[in-house]
Amino acid sequence: MSIYNYPKYYDIAFGYRDLDLECDFIEKQIAVHSKSDNFSLLDIACGTGSHLVEMGKRGFDVSGFDISPRMIEYAQKKSENAGVNATLWVDNMVSFTSEKKFGCAINLLTGFNYLLRNEDVEAHLKRVSDSLDAGGLYIIEMNHPREFITNKPSTSNSWVETDGNIEIEVDWDNERTPVDILTHIVTTKPIIKVIDGEKEININMVEKFRIYLYQEIVHFVECSSEFEIVNSFGSFRFDKPLDNSKDSWRMILVLRKK
Repeated sequence: MSIYNYPKYYDIAFGYRDLDLECDFIEKQIAVHSKSDNFSLLDIACGTGSHLVEMGKRGFDVSGFDISPRMIEYAQKKSENAGVNATLWVDNMVSFTSEKKFGCAINLLTGFNYLLRNEDVEAHLKRVSDSLDAGGLYIIEMNHPREFITNKPSTSNSWVETDGNIEIEVDWDNERTPVDILTHIVTTKPIIKVIDGEKEININMVEKFRIYLYQEIVHFVECSSEFEIVNSFGSFRFDKPLDNSKDSWRMILVLRKK
C-alpha cells in the first residue's frame, strides 16, 4: 500500500507546500538564468500535477510524467478542471523520452533523491539534457546534505493536514535507518493515517532514498558535460543561499544546459 495510490489524500497531505512561492521561484530563475526563449515546462515526477497546473495558469506550455498511473490520472483531471491543457504520461526518471523540447524542467519534493545508483543519475541527466533546448534550465529540489552527516531531517517530517472532514496524519520518518556510509541510502517506513468521515485508512510504506552531497552533484554535472550549475539555494526564498544555517533546509540547484 502506498500514498501514491491515493492521489486525493496525497494532495491533502502535502498541502502545506507554498505553491505560489515555489512557482514564483521557478519563474524568477527562468527570467534570470535561462538562455532559451522556449516557454514550455516539463515537470519530472510530477505527482498530482500541482506545480505544472499553476505554471500552466501562468502561461507556460506544460507537460509532466510520473511513475504512478493513478497520480497521472488525477493530474489530468486537475489540469482539465483548471482549464490547463497539459500533456501527461506515465514514465520513469531514468529512461523517459519526449519528442518535444522544453525550455525548463523541474524535479521537486526530493524526487531526485530516489535515484539510488550513480548510473541512474548519469542516465537521468542525459535524458533531461535531451529534452531541453540549449540554454534551458533544470531546477532540482533535494534533501539538504546535512542529513548525511547528522541523520536528522532538516525539517519536521511528522505533520497533520485537514481538508473538510478529512484528516491526514503523516509520520514520514518512521523507523528511519542511519545513512549507509557506503551508499548514502536511507530507508524509512512511513505511516499515514487517514480519517475520511467515518472511514479510516492506515497506509504503511517502505521508502528508500539517497542523500547527495553538494560535491557529488557537482561531479555528476561536470562528468555529464551537458550542464553547468548557475545557482544554488537552501529554500525557495530568493535570498536564502545553500549553507549550513537552520533556514537552509533543502538543496535546490539550478542547472543550465550548455
